[in-house]
Amino acid sequence: MTRDTGFQTFSTYCRVVAATILVLCFCPAAGHAADVEFRWAVLADSTEGMRALDFSGSPMVFSGTALQLYIEHLNNCHIYLYLLDSSDELTPLYPSENSYYDYGFPRGPKLVPPEDQSFTFVPPEGIETLMLIASVERLFQLEELTRIFQENPGSLGQQKLLLERIDELIADGDDKKSKRAERQKPVTVKYNTEEGIKERTFTATEVDKKELYARKLLIDHR
Repeated sequence: MTRDTGFQTFSTYCRVVAATILVLCFCPAAGHAADVEFRWAVLADSTEGMRALDFSGSPMVFSGTALQLYIEHLNNCHIYLYLLDSSDELTPLYPSENSYYDYGFPRGPKLVPPEDQSFTFVPPEGIETLMLIASVERLFQLEELTRIFQENPGSLGQQKLLLERIDELIADGDDKKSKRAERQKPVTVKYNTEEGIKERTFTATEVDKKELYARKLLIDHR
């Protein structure tokens, strides 16, 4: 009886040790939050081709200038991008659909619009405000408010609710702290055209921040 009890005690001890090792191997260390890691850039046409705008200040862009967005997930973070234009109209830019993060995380660089397409700012002149948010946790409330807003185009009430939530997240992310989490990184992106595969090289902003990153990016539209 004593021998059997001892064996059972030893067996239980082994199971506890094994479970502890499993937890240590597969769970993040206590107090260590996952990182938000990705790259972004706002590209504008120039005499040297598409180049990234410099947001150390408020870059100037003229009406009709070809623009394109670059986003690349480096880790499993959720990225959201909106434009509040010079007419105070809000447009969700990324992700492209409400169920985007239902199927995991995208890999590789994303150009918005894709390939060699572009978009432009149209009059009136004024400040174009890009609002960029990235979170380790999926922002379900933000996604739901975005869905409702898109289903009710022109609703100032829904736009107000969505903008209030965006502003709350930007405040939580702390623009100054988010900016300190940035560094400049040269990147090369390949894309398809009617003439075949081409590539574009520019300087992107690489982000590495704990939990939540949020920026308001102002563009002086002339």
